[in-house]
Amino acid sequence: MRIMFAVAAGLGLAAALAAAPASAQQITFPAPVFHGGDTDWDVKLDSKSGGPSIGYALSGPPKGAKPAKGSLTFVSASGYGGYTLKGKIGSDQTQSGMIVILLPAERGERCKTKDGKEGGKYGAYAYTVTIAPVTASSGSKVWTGCGLFTQN
Repeated sequence: MRIMFAVAAGLGLAAALAAAPASAQQITFPAPVFHGGDTDWDVKLDSKSGGPSIGYALSGPPKGAKPAKGSLTFVSASGYGGYTLKGKIGSDQTQSGMIVILLPAERGERCKTKDGKEGGKYGAYAYTVTIAPVTASSGSKVWTGCGLFTQN
């Protein structure tokens, strides 16, 4: 009986290892939409399209007074729930590049916005979000805030 169990377990492991790996551009968020920002800016990342890119809508100081929309491509994902995305700011996709980094809040903690709040209209913030320019230049700024994944 033990031999049959060991053989079955070994075959199961072999089948799992032989399965095709996921595409390098495939990203799996915990939910299809991420909402984040701080007291003076907001970002929405939407992976519902099912493609290799993630749509974003950005409003507030990282872009200026006008909301920006566009797409980001997946750069990497950590085994700890962190994601790095890269794209251009602005709907014409010709403006400066940006990196968006999502990381889970410290274990046992919640992310807090600069006014000290732990939650917004979607609940307690479980992630930190950072938007930074791809190349640093004079006057460039890194924007940090909080957010979480939702179904819409």
